[in-house]
Amino acid sequence: MRTRPAAVTSPETGTGEVPRGVLVGRPLSKGGPAGAYDAVVIGSGAGGLTTAVCLARQGRRVAVFEQHYTAGGYTHAYRRRGWEWDVGIHYVGQLSPREPVRVLSDYLTGGALRWAPLGDPYDEYRLADEVHRAPVGFAAYRAALTARFPAERAGIEALFRLVERCRAVLPALALGRLSGPVVRRLAGLLRTAAVPDEARRPAREVVAGLVRDERLRQAVLTPSALLLADSSSRLPFFLLAVLFEHFRKGAWYPVGGSAAIARAMLGPIRAAGGEVFVRAPVDRIALDGSRATGVVLADGTRVHAPVVVSAAGAHHTYRTLMPGAGADQLDGMRRGFPFVLLFLGLDGDPEELGLPRHNVMVTDGDVDAFFDGKGGRTSGRFLSFSCAKDPTWTARHPGRSTGEILAYVRPELFEPFRGRHRDPDYLALKAEITEELLAQLHRQLPRTEGRVVYHELGTPLTAEHFAGWPGGSLYGLAKDVTTFGDGRAPGRADWLRPRTEVEGLYLSGQDCLAGGFMGAVTGGLLAAHEALDRTGRARLWAGLLKRGIRPPSAP
Repeated sequence: MRTRPAAVTSPETGTGEVPRGVLVGRPLSKGGPAGAYDAVVIGSGAGGLTTAVCLARQGRRVAVFEQHYTAGGYTHAYRRRGWEWDVGIHYVGQLSPREPVRVLSDYLTGGALRWAPLGDPYDEYRLADEVHRAPVGFAAYRAALTARFPAERAGIEALFRLVERCRAVLPALALGRLSGPVVRRLAGLLRTAAVPDEARRPAREVVAGLVRDERLRQAVLTPSALLLADSSSRLPFFLLAVLFEHFRKGAWYPVGGSAAIARAMLGPIRAAGGEVFVRAPVDRIALDGSRATGVVLADGTRVHAPVVVSAAGAHHTYRTLMPGAGADQLDGMRRGFPFVLLFLGLDGDPEELGLPRHNVMVTDGDVDAFFDGKGGRTSGRFLSFSCAKDPTWTARHPGRSTGEILAYVRPELFEPFRGRHRDPDYLALKAEITEELLAQLHRQLPRTEGRVVYHELGTPLTAEHFAGWPGGSLYGLAKDVTTFGDGRAPGRADWLRPRTEVEGLYLSGQDCLAGGFMGAVTGGLLAAHEALDRTGRARLWAGLLKRGIRPPSAP
């Protein structure tokens, strides 16, 4: 018999109501777009919704079109047979008062979106037979590494000094993506004054020059490879530094689950007369000569707007929605690695099962070997349990727990089964990988043995279908040293700017700058900046500054 969840304090209303369902947005079948819009946004991931809210807060009427049955992209949640899972948000950093993500979160949601800290440590890495924990704070992290590798004290100190010196790289890159001579000049000055030469060199090369102990190198490099889905021989060092900086003060999880993110961003869009439409795939971007004038939906509906923002990824934008324009420049650009995701339903509450609030990352050896093409068909195990992170979970789902195990796979592994989801060989491959991941779960968390009562595996074909990323990539285009350039030669992605060569068309999301939640919302903010007029931009940045200076009081 299913028990109705007890009342909890709603993160949106502050009342004693049970939090609402995980579905966010208005189905197109319940009433389509009406009247004129100031802007349309294609895709409702974190980047697209960020752009939409930033425009809406400047009085723009925005229509967001999402092909999936719920809004949120990789921040959405779903339910099956009474179980509830998050599909992409495992934790977010820089959410202390006045930190960048906190400021933007409070601006986008008016402070309605609440975040729960994961505690200390926020991550645990099990590298072969060694366990490393990621403590909160640079001093604690540095001390933990030094205690384990005392002979490498000088190298560890040098590593953290270099990480500190890389703090300006992402702001410099962001400014460099914007149009206009003033911001470009500022970006150039910032790069010259504050970006060290090592920042854009391969992370493995830089770390190898600082420390000699291979075990220490693995301890430093493996988290970046697993979180950024690529070999540290290709990842620029500054991305490793960005991760250190992002989680310097710890990590947080959205109260009420990841669906709370899109739900909290829906209000400002609707308040300005806009809407987020789901089950509303866009067929193409409408053009009048060299200018974007709106979109044509899959059902033939034409929606007119002087501003069109694509948060659907560069590949989908230039090769499907607007084939021809810019497509040649995508040739030779790598896609990020695909993944499988095992969703787990367990009998018992998180405490009873010993499920950690922090994430657990597991690898049997050098994770770079897999990304460099020398390993097996899968690599890395990222274990995450939203049920242990969300303070509302136990009241909403008493006696139940859910979790996810993510593992990267060879890009070619599932290619033969495209369009063949019922193929016996495809189902057999899924079953084999499922058994491998379940065995890893029980090995790492023994109290889960015999308690998994439901599971299902999402593959790269699943991700491609729902998110639209070619090949099921987690972060869209690869974020490697060739993407960003070495500081002397331009990067392959330098042309992927929020303001495109098509008048009225803008790009938002991960392909604009960097991957993950922070990269997506930053890309969304940059797209809004470019799409606004001078007055709108001034109001946008003034609103963000106000949130930074006077953060809302904690509830």
